[in-house]
Amino acid sequence: MIIRLIFTIIFFLAASNCAYAEYPDYLRGDTNFILCGGHMGYGEYVDKSSLVVQEYNPPIYRIAVNVLSVPDADRGKTQVKSVKTKYFKYDWDNRRMYTIWPSDNLFHYISPVGSMAETGHFFAGEMAFYIAYHLKFYGGQKWYHTKSGKYLSVNWGDSLYKRVDYSE
Repeated sequence: MIIRLIFTIIFFLAASNCAYAEYPDYLRGDTNFILCGGHMGYGEYVDKSSLVVQEYNPPIYRIAVNVLSVPDADRGKTQVKSVKTKYFKYDWDNRRMYTIWPSDNLFHYISPVGSMAETGHFFAGEMAFYIAYHLKFYGGQKWYHTKSGKYLSVNWGDSLYKRVDYSE
């Protein structure tokens, strides 16, 4: 009885490990399409070749970039569901990043830390700035999070920047 239970546990552990895979750093192995985030199976990839600096007027910068959404990317799928052009505005002096919401076509502030509801999972904005200028915008420092009353690091790690550096 115990041996059967042990084999059952081992089987389920092995099956669960087979079902889980990490998001590929590059869509279809193409270093032009760089992973900028993933959630619930969906992978988001920045199309590096689409990046356009729309405004270079330090301390204000504006960048547009295409972001591809791939369902089940964590399971090795590569079918692109959508391609959306994302627009970002950066205020370097005040370290504030903004993105345009399609619902009202206005720029809205992107918090550097917090839950996905607070940050909007906008790692594409950080990646776009890094691709354009090889500078971290929010990354590499701690940010005060008003809801927790603590200083926190951003939701992504240095791997975001390493993927860009490797792709060049």
